[in-house]
Amino acid sequence: MRLLVFSAHSADFCSRAGGTIAKYAASGAQVRVVCLTYGERSESGGLYAGGAKPPLDEVRRVRADEVARAAEALHVEAHVLDWGDLCFGYSVERATLLAQEIRAFRPDALLTHHGPDPVSMDHDTTWQLVTRAAQIASAPGLESELSPTRRPALFLFEATVPLTELEGFNPDFYVDITDVWETKVAALKAFGRAQSFLVDWYTDVARQRAFQAQRLSGRAQIRYAEAFERTSPWVGSRLPMDDV
Repeated sequence: MRLLVFSAHSADFCSRAGGTIAKYAASGAQVRVVCLTYGERSESGGLYAGGAKPPLDEVRRVRADEVARAAEALHVEAHVLDWGDLCFGYSVERATLLAQEIRAFRPDALLTHHGPDPVSMDHDTTWQLVTRAAQIASAPGLESELSPTRRPALFLFEATVPLTELEGFNPDFYVDITDVWETKVAALKAFGRAQSFLVDWYTDVARQRAFQAQRLSGRAQIRYAEAFERTSPWVGSRLPMDDV
């Protein structure tokens, strides 16, 4: 199993899908995280506390360290493209660059942001780029030294909490992350300087999703869960019943 995750900012992959990522990594899957930006302008509030005005390069250095420590906690590979949050837009060139990432890693599944996202321009642009990159990566005539890929399954993680309903996020797939919850918390703590609220915030989210998962599945042992939207129908040789 090969899982590729595209994250708009440094911590998004961890807050939204850190438990799912940890589960796959622990099972021996190859997992790679690509952050499009450090979130140095819009997602590093702790570094600007009290009216501080640190240089952007200093903020990026802090965020780079946080990403590295979170990835280590999850036992995955991660790198940052550094496109600059609030500054990058959709372009065919950027979508093609992400398509090359897909071709190079050849994932079975992709995780990225829910879209459209009227609350976060970066999340919305990332969703646009990744959905188009998945298509481009499969095009046989793309100018590339890398061979085309079969279009991987694409799953969209939580929108901008706590405004998910306003963004139209409608989860139809839940992952029980109870057994790796402490791993996710350890990874979230890596972002303590820039985003100290993440542990408390996403603990509440994981418990809410777990309650929904319990009601949907009857599995009372689920204490923490993550929610996703599928983007394509399930195809198999049996009905897609819950794991038991």
